[in-house]
Formats: sequence, C-alpha cells, structure tokens
Amino acid sequence: MSKVLVIGCGNVGNVGLHKMAQFPKTFTEIHVVSRTQEKCETTKESIRKRSKGKVNLQIHVGNVGDKTFFMQLLKDINPALVVNWGSPYDNLEVMDVCLEYGVNYIDTACYEHPEKYGFSYKQQLAKNAAFKKKNLLAITGAGFDPGVSNIFSAYARDYIFDRIDSIDILDCNGGSKDKSIKFAPNFDPEINLRELILPIKYWKNGKWVERGRLIDENAPFFEFNFPEAGKFTPYLMYHEELETIPNHIPGLKRIRFWMTFSPAYLTYLRVLYEVGMTRIDTIDYNGTPVVPVKFLKAILPKGKDFNKTYKGKTNIGNIISGVKNGKKKIIYIYNVCDHADAFKETGGNAIGYTTAIPTVAVAKLVLEGKWKGIGVKNTEDKAFDSKIFLEEMAKTGLSWKVKTLKELPAALKKEY
Repeated sequence: MSKVLVIGCGNVGNVGLHKMAQFPKTFTEIHVVSRTQEKCETTKESIRKRSKGKVNLQIHVGNVGDKTFFMQLLKDINPALVVNWGSPYDNLEVMDVCLEYGVNYIDTACYEHPEKYGFSYKQQLAKNAAFKKKNLLAITGAGFDPGVSNIFSAYARDYIFDRIDSIDILDCNGGSKDKSIKFAPNFDPEINLRELILPIKYWKNGKWVERGRLIDENAPFFEFNFPEAGKFTPYLMYHEELETIPNHIPGLKRIRFWMTFSPAYLTYLRVLYEVGMTRIDTIDYNGTPVVPVKFLKAILPKGKDFNKTYKGKTNIGNIISGVKNGKKKIIYIYNVCDHADAFKETGGNAIGYTTAIPTVAVAKLVLEGKWKGIGVKNTEDKAFDSKIFLEEMAKTGLSWKVKTLKELPAALKKEY
C-alpha cells in the first residue's frame, strides 16, 4: 500500500492528482488537503468520471500551516509520502511536521517568506542533518524549472559530457489565451509577480552577476526560434535552480535562466509595479487591511477562465556546452508540451502539466524504491539517477529530445 497525501488543488495539484490516478498500482490511496473544498470536489468528480469510478480521491479541508491540524491529519492518514503542491510560504512548517511525524517529502518550489521579496533553498537545505538523523528523504524543487531543468543538467553531466562549461535554461510559453484575457500570469499570480520584479542575476565563475531588473526598459533579451513552439523573445532572469546547480556540476563556468514574455505582458507588469499593485506590505483601505498583490491575485483571471481555450505549446530546455573526448560539444535538451492536449487529459494547462508530471514521476520513483537517499536534496543530486527519471517522465506524460548543435546560438555567446 502506498498512501500519498497531496497538499494543494490549484492548477498544478489538479493536474498532478489526475496523473496519480492513472497509476493506481503505485498511488494506491490518494488524499488531498486544501483550504478550498470546491476545487477538490471539482477535481474529484473529474477523476471519478475519467477513471470510471475506480479511483476514490479523499478530501480534507484545512490549513497545513497550522501544525496541530497537519500533525493530526498525518496521524489519521499515515501516508508513505507527502507531495506539496501548495504555497511555498508553508514549505518550512510542512517540512518540520513531516520531520517530526516521520514521512518523506517532495515539493516543487523553494521557500518564500510571505512578507519579504525573494526566494532561497537555504533554510530548507539547512534541515539536511535533521532529515538524515530521522532516516528521511526530502526532495525540493521537483517541478520542471526547477526540477527537470536541474535533471537535464545532471543527465548531461553523467551521460553526455566529460566537462560542462555553460548552461542556459530557456523557458518558452508559446501559448495564446482568449483575446478577452488581457493579462493573466500562468501560475499563482502572487508568487509569479513577486518573482518577476526581483533583480536579474546569473552565475559566472563562482560569483553572481547582476543586470538590472526585468521591468527595466533595457532588460537583456534576444530572439529565438523554439522547436515546435515558434519564435519568441526570452529575457534574462534570476531563477531558483541557479542557486543549486553550480554546486553539483564540477567546473561549470556559467549558468543563466531565460523566460519568454510579450511586450504587452511586460508593459502590464511595469504599470502594476509603478502603481504599487505588486507591493506585499499591508495598507489600510477604509479601515480594512489589504495587501495589494493579494488583492490583484483575487481579481485577475484564473486558469478556469482560460484553460479551455488556451492554444499553443511550451518549450522548456537547456542549451549546454562543454567537452567530450577532448572535443567541444553543444547540446539542446528540451521538452514540448501542448496546452490543448494538457486540458483534454486533465482539465489543466501546459504550465500546470509540465510542473505536475515531473513531481509525479519523482514520487513514483521514491515510492517504488528507484530513487533512494536520506536528507534534503535537489533533483540534480548525485544520489539520483537522472536517466531513470527521464525514462519515467516520458512514461508519465512528458517526452524529451536531445539535439546536437554545431555552435552556441550567437545570442548565447554574448555577455549581458
């Protein structure tokens, strides 16, 4: 019996629960806990119809940030694994309760303090010794980016290169929403907007290089033709996998992260920032305390408003340069996912699909004993076989390709 307790039933949780239900031999009993009963009931009914009543998703309503509630829930369910698709604000508290109770843990995004801008794995990784002492495993950042982008790097390290010199992670959403949707981040708007207004950083020769902000008019970008998705404009950003990959790739000289945005999207982002709607402090509005970015999140369109009509594809991958057998080598390893196909299968979109499916693949490997270890680890850790994961991810719903390039794209040869 492999009971799993899932935290969260948003875009990612909904997709992930649908996918877990497709593997009943591994996920023999699925529980979900959320603050919102309605979302869970909708997902439960969809899974019931798609599985023809064979899968019984059990719903629990509550706040996992409440230690007493969450501990009692673990005692009632006694799961073999906790999968956190909830808010990264709760990561530390959830990990602490998992540690105290004695259950393995997986999440998709690193911890953020709700009242401070920025994100970091440091506080989660600091729990490494405690998890080792209890003989428990915690895997952090097991989505796509971070997650698969880390594993693509590890696969290149372990199976393709003798030495890796540079990694450029490119995240393209080539999808288009209904024309009535003028502005809508593809995942939690609050987390997304907090991330996009941070300073741009990349890692080079053991140091961080800062290059302004994404909301600056002169933010670094280039044009790129993404296979199957189309021609789009990726912008330089700071992203969480940059924090850990250099620790696991000996000799790495540089790693950068790029994400595509349209000019209209960036205009909306700049305006929202300038008028104060991305603020995270509490303001007083006619005697009512309001956090601007939370208010903005409440009024922006949700996935249910555009998933059905979302068209186009995502392309997320790594362009990696290095040396093999004394010769220069460059590869492009990537995945392509279709918004319409993701909706047809799970009712979600490709953003949720590409985040959820890797987590499900990791959870399968852990429950089936194919990924083992103790302590707190990221997905690129040497303890985990990257090839086994990529094979499992393909079986679970996301294929991947490797192309050999003659040269780095001209834009990636530049220093920004």
